[in-house]
Amino acid sequence: MPKFKDYKQGQQSSLFPLDLSSLVPENHLVRHISSVIDRLDSKVFHSAFSPIGASSYHPQMMLKVIIYGYSTKNYSCRNIAAMLRQDITYMWLSGMQVPDFNTVNRFRSVYLKDILESVFTEVLLLLHEHDFIKFENYFVDGTKLEADAGKYSHVWRKNTERYKLMVQKRVAELLAEIEEFNEQENKLYNNEDLPELGKESDISSNDIEHVAQQITQKLTEKRQELTTKEHRQLKSKLTKLSKEKSKLEKYEEQDSILGARNSYSKTDHDASMMRMKGTDELRPGYNPQVSSENQFVVAVSVGQNASDSVCFPVHLQKIKDRGEQFTPDNYIGDAGYGSDENYDLLEKCQISNYLKYPLFHKEQGAKHKENIFHADNLLYNEGEDYYTCPDQRKLIYKETIERTSINGHKKTIRVYESEDCSNCPMKELCTKSKTNRSIQVNRNLERHRKIARDNLKSEKGVEFRKRRGWEIETFFGDLKHNQKYKRFRLRGLEKVNLEMLWLSICYNLRKSNKLMFISA
Repeated sequence: MPKFKDYKQGQQSSLFPLDLSSLVPENHLVRHISSVIDRLDSKVFHSAFSPIGASSYHPQMMLKVIIYGYSTKNYSCRNIAAMLRQDITYMWLSGMQVPDFNTVNRFRSVYLKDILESVFTEVLLLLHEHDFIKFENYFVDGTKLEADAGKYSHVWRKNTERYKLMVQKRVAELLAEIEEFNEQENKLYNNEDLPELGKESDISSNDIEHVAQQITQKLTEKRQELTTKEHRQLKSKLTKLSKEKSKLEKYEEQDSILGARNSYSKTDHDASMMRMKGTDELRPGYNPQVSSENQFVVAVSVGQNASDSVCFPVHLQKIKDRGEQFTPDNYIGDAGYGSDENYDLLEKCQISNYLKYPLFHKEQGAKHKENIFHADNLLYNEGEDYYTCPDQRKLIYKETIERTSINGHKKTIRVYESEDCSNCPMKELCTKSKTNRSIQVNRNLERHRKIARDNLKSEKGVEFRKRRGWEIETFFGDLKHNQKYKRFRLRGLEKVNLEMLWLSICYNLRKSNKLMFISA
């Protein structure tokens, strides 16, 4: 007869209580997370909690639980709460405490939000101590992630402006119709005109409210002097004004939410419409910016603009705010970051510029170098400040124009135009303009591009260009494919920034735990 070990379900198989610690391996990720969080000064947890009232779950324990939850792909607070009741590693980490999902959620997005940057910084210092990162060479890139919002809940700036202008036009017509009541107007206003509102586009909901109140007041005061028909007609116009006022208020609110953006989502006002990778659809999302060194995340921010170049200044500012120790010596990025604004910022911070610009690879080719009509290849006379075209005609200075970026950065552009392109045998090859050939030159950008070009073509620059892909794309690949994280779980820019911090901390701890285990 076969022999089996004793099995008594639901009964204690040992004389002593079970020690959960003995069931968690020494090299397990959960132990690594616990040891890192234990390094934090306990005082950082005190500011978010009041000494009055019932005792709270210890924030250090909750921080460990949430980090471990995200590390094991449990992004839902309900899932984390369930794991605390049924998973040995979670039970060991929480000391057998079982907060519910609401408590987990409040700690994730409210109570711990002010200390999360400190936790991220502490992790960076740990990585630096083990020589995983040196705060020297940062690689930057962005990716698009969908927001927790309806796919078709978008509001576009162009539509808002168009509908708003239509309402303003109808309001102006209504006011003009009211003024046609000459006899009534004389009775109503004692020969005074309606308030002057200026152009149609200047009319606001407050203006309509002001005019409506004045007309209503006069209607009440002069009720006996108006016929029933006149009174009814003016009341009808006022009703229409009230409806138009409500519509105008709606579009004014949309304008306020849009700010400098071109779109937003009705279910997450901070999300903008972006074209996601792998689909041709425009969906509400964010543009997370990540800097890495040796494949570890050293800085993270979230942008509301699809352009990486526009998001970079805020990203760099977050690094500067963390402290001088965390500011790199070199910054490497793809062509999406090569703007004069970003180059100026790196120069101001004394960071070596290895950001590509859009024409970097193209200008290395023979086709570009042999194109005698391209503005880069026109001969320039610095002494007399003019360019010479292939037909030996001068392009002389015409004017200087200034342009301002979305971030408020101003750039100066000099415009040069040919004196006369008529009867030029090369005109069709040189320009599509029906008049004279003109070019726009940004001296500051040209200066920065030369520096970037020299850096990128140097021995160190070639090495950085080879490394750039796997240095930064490793994090995005792990996030989207290994961790199955392709859409934010929280709404609003502040909470999305928090979520990226949670994800970055988890990634760094998981990666460092593997490397420490291998080296051991």
